[in-house]
Amino acid sequence: MKYHVIERSVGDVPVGALVMLPLFALPLGAWAIENAHVVFSVCGMKRLAGLPCLTCGATRATLHLFHGEPLAALSMQPMMISLYLLLLVWGMISLVGFVKNRRVILEMSRKEDIAFKASLVLVPLINWIYLVWAGI
Repeated sequence: MKYHVIERSVGDVPVGALVMLPLFALPLGAWAIENAHVVFSVCGMKRLAGLPCLTCGATRATLHLFHGEPLAALSMQPMMISLYLLLLVWGMISLVGFVKNRRVILEMSRKEDIAFKASLVLVPLINWIYLVWAGI
């Protein structure tokens, strides 16, 4: 994988920074859940099929994260916590690039592209198997 830093064109939108924006709503959501302003019940898939969905445990993991318990959060829902971190890193790189009038371009070989696309299927599958195994 190669990356190039180029000058940002006029009108280029910092996509990573925009995608990162929902992360700033997580503390508000955690507060609302902890103070019973929002009430969640058992996941519909878990209620019907007895199996967790791909994101089961994400709310509890987010609450662990905001209580300063990153390992508990990661053990509760590894895929979502990793996704939060990935969005944060991508967003910060995009935002810094926007401020400095730069843009980062990633270039992948064909094999890297195939591996990336395979990971989009395998990571959720492995996460789901973990959730079933862990009894989330």
